Amino acid sequence: MNRIPLAWRQTSHRPMRLFAAIAGVSFANVLVFFQMGLASGLYASQKRPLQLLTGELVMVSRRYTNLGEPLNMPRSRLVQALGVQGVKAVTPLYIGKTNWLNRDSREKKQALIFGLAPENPALGIPELATDSSKLLRPDGLFFDTLSKKAAGPVAQIVATEGFYDTELNGKRAVVNGIFRMGLTFSADINLLTSASNFKNWFPDQTSDDIQLGVIQLKAGVSPQQVQATLANFLDPSVKVLTLKELEAIEVEHWRNNTSFGLIFNLGVLVGLVVGAIIVYQILYSDVSDHLPEYATMKAMGYGDGFVVGIIVQESLLLAALAFLPSLLLAMGLYALLFRATSLLIAMTLERAVTVFALTLAMSAGSGWLATGKLRRLDPADIF
Repeated sequence: MNRIPLAWRQTSHRPMRLFAAIAGVSFANVLVFFQMGLASGLYASQKRPLQLLTGELVMVSRRYTNLGEPLNMPRSRLVQALGVQGVKAVTPLYIGKTNWLNRDSREKKQALIFGLAPENPALGIPELATDSSKLLRPDGLFFDTLSKKAAGPVAQIVATEGFYDTELNGKRAVVNGIFRMGLTFSADINLLTSASNFKNWFPDQTSDDIQLGVIQLKAGVSPQQVQATLANFLDPSVKVLTLKELEAIEVEHWRNNTSFGLIFNLGVLVGLVVGAIIVYQILYSDVSDHLPEYATMKAMGYGDGFVVGIIVQESLLLAALAFLPSLLLAMGLYALLFRATSLLIAMTLERAVTVFALTLAMSAGSGWLATGKLRRLDPADIF
């Protein structure tokens, strides 16, 4: 007897039950896709400022954990890197958090502000290529148009009036330019300014305090080689990282040292549990409805492996049939979230394969559990 056609006939002989099963497993898959996609999008968004750095190596404090908790280090440490062969230039990046005032609602929001050297910006912001001189204006700022709406209609007012007056930590600030970077976990608003203006809003910092140093290398020079050379003589209070290492530290912090990673993992687990319950209920009902038929097969000499294999194959068929609808729904949801939030959410082959494998494993496990009554079945009890 060929089990595959039998499993398919068992699965499809009640179309409404089959449709309900596909809908349930698809819903569970979408939950898993949503949690994985949201986690990936948020982590990718957290890395966006780091991906805009204009060098190949980055110097940070030895205690650095993430971009949202900037730690001071002496600028003189960064200048030391200029003496290493292969280093072309160095440029500081000042990073701080302050309170932004929505002048209309009088509501305060947290802003992450980056201080740049206009002649050699540490961040490769396209809008600075033509308007970097605006950063030199006293109290001048660039505003990230992807900041939260609670900041106020800043971009619209700048577009019509040319500037937006507000306050940072109680001091006057003038937005006279806009740019696009995207939000991170660190704050509600992103701002750019010049290094000199940055000191105006953070007077407690000395002129030698910087938060991050970008090291630019000459063409053809190995970043790892320069990194190793710097590690040999730099003060142990600082460390030099490649951009990939810096991004990995950032993601590691938010995934393992905050509640975000736990929440996303629990979301994936909930989706799988929902799918497992649905598959179990469907197949358990199928086993109960056809118990005499299965008893007859066992009385004819078919072993537990054969009859259990039919149910497990049914579970795998349900997983396969539900995957494509869930994949299409998840892609639509990703597109909707991207348009609404600008999060970097997109379907990847790796994620699709992972979810499909998880769905198959979840369905097979539920199918096997649903055969408990069948495995204990003695044909004499039925007849």
